[in-house]
Amino acid sequence: MTAQPIIGVLAGCGGAGASVFAAVLAGCAAAQSGQAFLIDCDPVGGGVDVLLGCERAAGSRWSQVRLRGGRLDPAVLRDCLPSWHQVSVLAVDAPAALDPAALGPITAAAAVAGPVVLDIARWPSPIRAAALSCCDLTILITPAQVRAVTAAAAIAADLERERTALVIRGSAPTLPAGRIGELLGLPVLGELGHDRASRQPGGLNPRRIRRSARRVAEAVLSQAAVVAGPASEAAFDPPAAGAAETVAAT
Repeated sequence: MTAQPIIGVLAGCGGAGASVFAAVLAGCAAAQSGQAFLIDCDPVGGGVDVLLGCERAAGSRWSQVRLRGGRLDPAVLRDCLPSWHQVSVLAVDAPAALDPAALGPITAAAAVAGPVVLDIARWPSPIRAAALSCCDLTILITPAQVRAVTAAAAIAADLERERTALVIRGSAPTLPAGRIGELLGLPVLGELGHDRASRQPGGLNPRRIRRSARRVAEAVLSQAAVVAGPASEAAFDPPAAGAAETVAAT
């Protein structure tokens, strides 16, 4: 089977809205493909399921993940996770539960079933390094502000430039998106406004996401498909009967 792109999203500074865009991106990917995955890789982000409003939905979180030998069956992974508008969500419920060694097998299995979006913390850590190593494309979100761009430069210095692109949050006449791209040495895939859909009491509402945000997400998905290229077409061997890894809720 053909693997789907794996896209990482991280902020260049606090308050950039990276988790919101990661969710929007996963929602658009699911709308295109029928299935997508959103994997929370931020130990102090508060849980992406809370952002989505599905924190009470049944399914496994990171503290309940157990990998037990062999390959992880994509169908098992999909079925054991909470679902949010055709997006299977693996959320952080305990920071210490994030397992860098488990992230690779989980992400690889998910990519067989659909596009994968990783919500990544911006500061260096073992889970951040593991997440970035999985990505075909990494999106760095930065507001169009001098201080924010200065902070983003420190984050960008740690990223693989050939597989990294920018999305700009907001706009400023004195600091246009093209200039930010020049300063950071990265291509700009789009500009985002501040989306009110993330401020609803029940969590992020995909029906209220702005069309401009959807267009940026579609541009990112298109670029990810190009960057992934032949690397995403490696054959996937189905797990042997009785030898599949499982993700178990305890």
